[in-house]
Amino acid sequence: MSVSPLKVLPFDQILGQERALTILSRALEGGRVSHAYLFVGPEGVGRETVALSFFWYLVCEKKQACGECRPCLKFLKGLHPDFHILEPSGKSIKIEQIRNLEAKLQLHPVESKYRLILLPAAETLTREAANALLKSLEEPPPQTIFVLIAQTPESLLPTIVSRCQLLRFRPLPPSLIEKLLTSRFDKLPEEAKGLALLCEGSIGRALRLSEKGLLEELHRFTVAVSKAEPAQIVTMAETLAGLKDDLALLVELILLWLRQALLSYLGLGDYPKMLPLRPPKDFIIPACGEIEKTFQVLEGNLNLELFFLKLLNTLARLWQETEQAEVSPGGTRAA
Repeated sequence: MSVSPLKVLPFDQILGQERALTILSRALEGGRVSHAYLFVGPEGVGRETVALSFFWYLVCEKKQACGECRPCLKFLKGLHPDFHILEPSGKSIKIEQIRNLEAKLQLHPVESKYRLILLPAAETLTREAANALLKSLEEPPPQTIFVLIAQTPESLLPTIVSRCQLLRFRPLPPSLIEKLLTSRFDKLPEEAKGLALLCEGSIGRALRLSEKGLLEELHRFTVAVSKAEPAQIVTMAETLAGLKDDLALLVELILLWLRQALLSYLGLGDYPKMLPLRPPKDFIIPACGEIEKTFQVLEGNLNLELFFLKLLNTLARLWQETEQAEVSPGGTRAA
């Protein structure tokens, strides 16, 4: 397993999560590191970055994440023998994985003072796996530190939450996301501003939206719905059905586009220039209801292309009806 250098930073370079960093810094300085932490908050706000950076300080010979000593170099390459990431096998973390981990925890750390365990998707633990992990958290092996990451404490067994020190991570403000996108990720100012408004406080989501070309797909989606041309609708349905892993993120982006349009109609926010044509006001609420059905479909085995053909045709009809209703008999838009 390799650690992305983009996700490992010294504490003083991590922005927006000062409270969590202060708690961890004091624990490091005072030698009072807990045996288990639970980091909760939205995806993409720095939970995993902080966890990896915390471990970096723990393995460093100088205890300052120097990046030069042998343990640091091994850790940054993902090769440190005392660092383990337990990720889902398929859609969940299974009891066999916990048992394999427990076997490793019976051994002393190889090179570090600590054995470091990261569960970046702790909410995917099966009930059996969670109960097995609970035993290790109740009677932690010596010199072992766990960091569990989840979106909410409620997604885990209450007994697991009670055995961890809970740290909450907050969404990042749009101004900070805009700054990070331009200074660290070389995004153009206009793109950074739009992404910051769309990503709901998640720098990770902003980067995914930008790098996967989903904004371009949103523009094509809007053209297909607003023009209501059968050939474009068929092509868009085929495109949506073929997106697979990125489909849920595009659906979220479509909903964010509609939300941003509604806010602009209500005078509660600017409409970003990078977004496609703003939909008719009365289109927004019913369209959201139709689009949200996609999440239920993704859980089943329905034919996605047929589903999207029906959805796109419904949205195209709704767009035309609401657009016509917004135009007064005199040819001007109604107030």
